[in-house]
Amino acid sequence: MLILGLMLPLFLGYAITLVVVPRLTLYERLALGYGLGFGFLTLGMFFLNVLGMSFSLRNTVVLVCAIIAISLIWGAKKTRFIDQGMRGLHAFVDQKKLTIPLCLFEKAVFGLIIFFLITDVILGAYWPVGWPDAVTLYDFRAKLLTETLSFSKAASLKIAAPNYVLASRPPMTSLVHTWLYLWGWENAKIFYPLCLVALALIFYFSLKDYVPRYHSLLFILILITTPIIYSCSHHAYLNFPLTFYFSVGTLYLYRWIFEQRKGFLSLAGIFLGLSSWIRSDPLIFFVGYFIILMYFSLSRRKYLVPFIFAIPYFLLAPLWGIYVREVFHYRPGVPQMAFLSQGLISHLKSIWNDYQTFFDMVLWRRVMEFLWTYIFVRFKLILGPLVLVIFLYGGRIRKHRFLFFIVLSNIGLFILGTYRYLTVTSHWHIWGSSERIFMITLPVIYYFIALITAEPNLSLKE
Repeated sequence: MLILGLMLPLFLGYAITLVVVPRLTLYERLALGYGLGFGFLTLGMFFLNVLGMSFSLRNTVVLVCAIIAISLIWGAKKTRFIDQGMRGLHAFVDQKKLTIPLCLFEKAVFGLIIFFLITDVILGAYWPVGWPDAVTLYDFRAKLLTETLSFSKAASLKIAAPNYVLASRPPMTSLVHTWLYLWGWENAKIFYPLCLVALALIFYFSLKDYVPRYHSLLFILILITTPIIYSCSHHAYLNFPLTFYFSVGTLYLYRWIFEQRKGFLSLAGIFLGLSSWIRSDPLIFFVGYFIILMYFSLSRRKYLVPFIFAIPYFLLAPLWGIYVREVFHYRPGVPQMAFLSQGLISHLKSIWNDYQTFFDMVLWRRVMEFLWTYIFVRFKLILGPLVLVIFLYGGRIRKHRFLFFIVLSNIGLFILGTYRYLTVTSHWHIWGSSERIFMITLPVIYYFIALITAEPNLSLKE
């Protein structure tokens, strides 16, 4: 019973990938399926509730099985399904190619990757939910939903600050916990370290065709052992799932820009949309991606591409804001959530009023001192090599210019977003939250450094 709580979402996501991306290797498809499966599972639970039904185990399993069946019928015609199965069989048969030819250095790095991933899973599965916001908000909301099987029924319970507990954040991780609790899991944190496993696989397949194998393995090890990523990946905060969905969406966006491979643009839009189902923070970064994609598309006369990319995001991002406004009559106080609760036009007016203080140099100095102390210094071992690589390998940046634009966009918009948040709320004690939000940019920075520093004959070609 316990294993089905993990396998059904995996099967669901795997079936959806057959529709979205016709050609993928088995392991990459499974890693994507894990993320897509839990994302669409929680959306299904939410819509059951919107339609007046409880997200009981029976109702949700029936819905999941129906989506799996429809996906297989729609996206996996007989010949394609056989083709996918044969590719999967070949992937298992060729597994030795991944391990046997490894040199001693690669074996050591691969062994360390496996060690850290296994220990992360053990930590996530063994230790109970313990961080403050997880205990009092995300997991607590999940336990209320497990008991009532409905948001409206949970809201009728006598609890302190019901709007804050039930409505202040999008519900994806709480619904994941609810699903796992319904299957009998005592600890729903198992979801988080498996996201790290999936991220490591996707990161590898995003690199393997363009850099030497030792290079990709080394950067996977750096990625998963980055202290803030490793720590958050076995705790029930929103930040690591947000990092997973946001960075996977970003990787596939860039891979589509370079490869023009069928389905990758849709994957990028879906994963970035699902990131907004966890927290609303990706909105500002999504705007940057949209502008970059507009520039790319207009220069190549692909005028509809940015809008196709944006459809999944703008279908998913407003869902929770509309729901809490109409059902809970709650308007979140977090600036990024304002767009979801008060509408685009009024939000833009609010931004315009806030940015009338944009040229306040005294305020900018305070913000930059905050960022220097709590972001730039604390992440110096990542940002320092980034700057060094830009100077040392400047001649290679042109090949990866759109990825470079993405990295600069993320860092620049993080600075602007921090400025806006601090000027609107005056909450200058948010250094921990700022670090965890900045974490979502790290996998993309590592990806850029890995590609730039690859041997020239193996790096991306124009």
